Amino acid sequence: MNNLSLTACSIWIREKNPNKTNSIKIINLNEKITGKDKEYNDFFDLLKNFCGKYSEKFVLNDYEQKMFKVETENIIVEENEEFRYTYIDINSGGYGIEAKIVNTKTNKVLYTRKKDHAETIHFRVFFAVPKGNDTCKGIIIFQNIGQYGIKTITTDYLKKFINDELNLYITTGNICPQVFIKKLLDNNGLMKIIYTRNNVSNDKADTDTMGYGKEERIIAGFSNIKKWKEMISGYFNGNSRIYEFEDIDYSGVKFVTSIYGRTRTININNINNLSIIEGIPNEVSNSFGDIDDQKLKNHFIEVTKEYLEHMVYNKI
Repeated sequence: MNNLSLTACSIWIREKNPNKTNSIKIINLNEKITGKDKEYNDFFDLLKNFCGKYSEKFVLNDYEQKMFKVETENIIVEENEEFRYTYIDINSGGYGIEAKIVNTKTNKVLYTRKKDHAETIHFRVFFAVPKGNDTCKGIIIFQNIGQYGIKTITTDYLKKFINDELNLYITTGNICPQVFIKKLLDNNGLMKIIYTRNNVSNDKADTDTMGYGKEERIIAGFSNIKKWKEMISGYFNGNSRIYEFEDIDYSGVKFVTSIYGRTRTININNINNLSIIEGIPNEVSNSFGDIDDQKLKNHFIEVTKEYLEHMVYNKI
């Protein structure tokens, strides 16, 4: 097991303030991106300048006690029939805590790490933008290593760069939650479904009890997975937030899932804010157990293709 996973999200850029028609302009990622004083040919030209700025040295965030540096000074943009993409390397890590570094084989302390010493980890990030004249959404895929990831720190610095350079605002969101849930079901990743509803008793003595009035029903052990797939897919159709199960309406549904060996609870009522997290197959590692960059990039390309089949990228 390589202990690798990925986090995928969509990205779009917009103007900060509404125009005269009270609408907010969404930026086309394949055309010129213009701010007050600067202009870039497209999203990848903007990204190239972002990488150039943050590749000079580690940037320290003393409040979060984290550091960040882009290792790819000159990005290479590639393309296939569906989208253009690039693949960059980022180093990030934390500091501010004194710790003893122990050799796990000899059980001996090697040295004491000081508070101003930082451990940095090498991550890969994949950016893709669908081809077309009206593309306003792209995809970012972040590599995670164990419990460590760089989605928040990378998007924070990217937001700052775009704001400072162009006075524009970027947003990250979900890609296609329905596809993600389907993949969970196909890979036996669904452990439990938790249905909840308010259920106030007619007996006044019951309603005086602290916390009374919420019913919770837990379903586990799915013998007929085809039936459950059909039922769950129906939860994503339309705008209704009422979920029916065995002729009872429930106002809330949560999925307890196993994602790459880690348990995660997904609130279906808040599905639009869902971050997609998937395991990365062991095949991306070489015979020495190290990550094969080309295999990892190819996996990111396949994941992007899969989500783009269902993602609406020409409108928000």
